[in-house]
Amino acid sequence: MDMKYRIEHAFAALVAIVFLAACSQAEQSSSATFEFQSIETTVSSRGVMVPVTYVHPIGTKAEKFPLVVMAHGHGGTRNEAGGFTSVAEGLAARGVASIRMDFPGCGESTESFVQNNLSNMLEDIQASRDFALTQPNIDNDRVGLFGFSMGGRLVLMLSSMDASYKTIATWAPAGANGSDIEVDFVGGPEAYRQLRDVAEAEGFVPFTTQWGQDQQLGAQWFKDLEESKPMDSISNFEGALFVLYGDLDDVVPPRIPEAVIAAATSSKEVVRHIVIGAGHGLGLFNDKPALTKDAVDATVDFLSEHL
Repeated sequence: MDMKYRIEHAFAALVAIVFLAACSQAEQSSSATFEFQSIETTVSSRGVMVPVTYVHPIGTKAEKFPLVVMAHGHGGTRNEAGGFTSVAEGLAARGVASIRMDFPGCGESTESFVQNNLSNMLEDIQASRDFALTQPNIDNDRVGLFGFSMGGRLVLMLSSMDASYKTIATWAPAGANGSDIEVDFVGGPEAYRQLRDVAEAEGFVPFTTQWGQDQQLGAQWFKDLEESKPMDSISNFEGALFVLYGDLDDVVPPRIPEAVIAAATSSKEVVRHIVIGAGHGLGLFNDKPALTKDAVDATVDFLSEHL
């Protein structure tokens, strides 16, 4: 073996060692677990104080973290029986901040459910986002959305309303255009018409959900539903989209999220995740933690990898 060959061979070996060391450092960095802080506060929106939870990783002054804005379902809360809490904490451990809010008449909101409509909820999402963007260490150029059921409808709508959102994740998105999905929710076309007529005449109509929740549906709730077109909105979204649903969902049946997937023709990537054996609650409300864990883990993986 001549001297030239030995030198070249040694150099190649050194390059390989440096490359492997760099890869090892990158893997350690990507799998780093952050400590985090959860802050309960309120955000001003529409002249009212909206309860929010802001969760952020703890890092150095120089570190910048992406942000996910989370929207709960109809009549739910910002914690969604612990499901949203788990997603927020899972994201924070992976270096992603989040903010989630209680919509009107839900959770710790001080408003009447009469104020619960798409217009107000969209404003609350944006006000919460704006608050989070003023916090230290947040990267304003890496902001995503996550919504469950009605919250899924909201984030689909925002996909065309605000181009600053780069990535969207949904659980069982109520994404049909118009009021179609809610017609079934309230008991069919005739029941929907009767409820809407009363709301238009009286300002609101009492309604009891299939889970026993007593609500007051305002006239604006019906108007917003009928005028909204979330399926059209997502067709123009160019970022990555995640659509998760349970195969046994009878509230937002699988055909709806599948239609959302089919409509997302402009998205650079669309990821479908089906939780086998799960209904609309994804295990959150019937003590099936394995189903919930499946949903939470897949969502955390998607958002942390795409922001």
